[in-house]
Amino acid sequence: MLFLDHYSSLTIGFLTPLIKAVQSARKMALMRFYKEGIKYEVYYSVDDSFFTFTWDYQGKHYRQQIEFITEPSHLRGEVRFFVCPATGKKCLKVYFGRKSIFTRYAIRHVYSYQHLSHNSRIFANVRNPSRRNGKEKYGGKITRYGKRIDRYRKRQDKISDYVLCLSGRQIVHIYKKV
Repeated sequence: MLFLDHYSSLTIGFLTPLIKAVQSARKMALMRFYKEGIKYEVYYSVDDSFFTFTWDYQGKHYRQQIEFITEPSHLRGEVRFFVCPATGKKCLKVYFGRKSIFTRYAIRHVYSYQHLSHNSRIFANVRNPSRRNGKEKYGGKITRYGKRIDRYRKRQDKISDYVLCLSGRQIVHIYKKV
């Protein structure tokens, strides 16, 4: 089984400068970028409601069109979504395979993190469980995010105490028969 976190991805927000350039120039625009050593080109024209991706891989030229839609935001302005070519569902991110571009709905959309047991997930974010823009407190009150981080730290402390308790005892070697 392949997991989505093994593929490079692109959000539609990355293509916003391309859309703005086309709207101001009223013509076609091109954007180039590299993902995992492959050079991708994205074309967009004023009259189109899709992006055209082109790239070369192992001597073959690939071309794929991904449609997008624009919907009004509930705040103000507009929100753009990719439309999955396989299912027609809207999404904000596409993934780059070597020979195709797809959305999470086109394949079994799972991440490797989802196959971990509940206890293993505690160690999955060993470095830093906090996210970049998370606030543990707001206006002196603890947020839902802060409660989650607090629970995480308490579990880590409980596990650390258990491991220290075990390491203080005599070491027992376990041998497996092969």
